[in-house]
Amino acid sequence: MRIGLVGMGNLGTALGNLIVSNGYDVIGWEHNASVAEEINTQHVNTRFLPGVALDPNLKATTDLSEVFQSCQVIFVAIPSVFIKPTLQPMQGQVAPGVILVNLAKGIDAETGLTSYQTLSALFPHNRTVMLSGPSIANEFARELPTVVVVASKDRADLLLVSHILDTRTFRTRFSDDTMGVELGGILKNIYAIGLGLFDGKGITSVNFRSVYLTTALEEMTKVGVSLGAKMETFLQLSGIGDLLATSLSQHSHNRRMGELLAQELTLEEIKAEMGVLPEGYNTLKLMLYVAEKLHVSMPLAKGLWDVIHGRYEAQKFILCFIRDFVD
Repeated sequence: MRIGLVGMGNLGTALGNLIVSNGYDVIGWEHNASVAEEINTQHVNTRFLPGVALDPNLKATTDLSEVFQSCQVIFVAIPSVFIKPTLQPMQGQVAPGVILVNLAKGIDAETGLTSYQTLSALFPHNRTVMLSGPSIANEFARELPTVVVVASKDRADLLLVSHILDTRTFRTRFSDDTMGVELGGILKNIYAIGLGLFDGKGITSVNFRSVYLTTALEEMTKVGVSLGAKMETFLQLSGIGDLLATSLSQHSHNRRMGELLAQELTLEEIKAEMGVLPEGYNTLKLMLYVAEKLHVSMPLAKGLWDVIHGRYEAQKFILCFIRDFVD
């Protein structure tokens, strides 16, 4: 069986290397030709996964059709904003039996669809699986242990994907709540920005962190349930587990954005430094809009938006947070 990857960034490269270690033939698509060449010839990805030696059997290509026409299971690991423009040309080029596994975590600003929903709409004749959970690529690429969640209504597909992924240090659990698993991965990015912002301002109180993350989980759950997710999903790995991992990790892109905001960089300067604004920023804007339409209160997220756009100082936000946001 040949396994494909769309996107050989941080997560895609780490996952591809892991799958190769399980004995699979793996090829990943990467739009940056120099990255693909480095993977193929030097067996490293110094831009996205520095310091990790890659298996020589991990191959990269700049021809997306090669992945879609030759692989039986394809993992999609590109930022959500690129899913539609990247994958739409592949409609009609993928066999109905191919399984698509979504790792992207975001919401389309034009359609309001999540990444998983967008992928399912683009390829309605293919079965889809959602993967999320505490999966900081820089860590599991170095065989530091973690457990993630794969979600689908089809148990056979879950068993197949778990067989592809499971190693001694990387394990999977099953869920049938695709919406909840995806929303956990989407919403936690918002609050990771906030924790990075506060840490960047030197506000590192353990008491504050505990209150902040607990309140963030409550807000995530409230919004998620209003969108059709199961409450218990947010109390498991793809909810609280992913929130903690992304908020506390030094490798988190969303947390890094918060730190740069604390240094008073503009959004344009942050985009220039990071290459693209992390998923959490666009998600924050869209979820505030969605929450308004659903009559769901998101005071913590709204407060973060105000801090990001200079309406609140971080210290003032904390005082308001303790006084007004925590019941």
